[in-house]
Amino acid sequence: MNLTTSPQQSRDVPPFSSPLRQPGRGEVFLRFDRFQLNEADARLTCDGRPVALAPKPFEVLCALARTPGMLVTKNALLDAVWGHRFVTESVLKSAISEVRAALGDNPKAPRYIETVSRRGYRFIAAAAGAQPQIASALETVMSLCRGDAALADLIRAVAATLERERLVLNNSDAGSLA
Repeated sequence: MNLTTSPQQSRDVPPFSSPLRQPGRGEVFLRFDRFQLNEADARLTCDGRPVALAPKPFEVLCALARTPGMLVTKNALLDAVWGHRFVTESVLKSAISEVRAALGDNPKAPRYIETVSRRGYRFIAAAAGAQPQIASALETVMSLCRGDAALADLIRAVAATLERERLVLNNSDAGSLA
């Protein structure tokens, strides 16, 4: 049995599906500051006007926006956006720079994308219409588990999931009213 493949056969194999990208599920629709990110329509707008963003930087923004407030490692972003192709971190750095330029974000004083030195990036923009009492309650719970990083990560993951579910429910309600 021959287990080797030709270069042509390797290109024909679809890339591995990353846990950050689930086709048909978990697509981002998010309003933050003056921006609206709609992954299903591949559209980023600012005050209702389209913002030009190349496909790969757009995918990077969507991957970060799927887990607001959570660290997304460089490797996870490279896998989610470029699959398991051989690319360097410089490609990711360029994509992040393009996203920041499109959003008018400053890496020295970030409002939307925070760099976590040598590890990855975090989407830090507050969703428009986010309820302050939820953020306050999350901060209170987080202060109780400062010494336990694993517990803090679990709480952040649950909070991010609940926020995404709230956004999906709000969007489906808005669609049924139209």
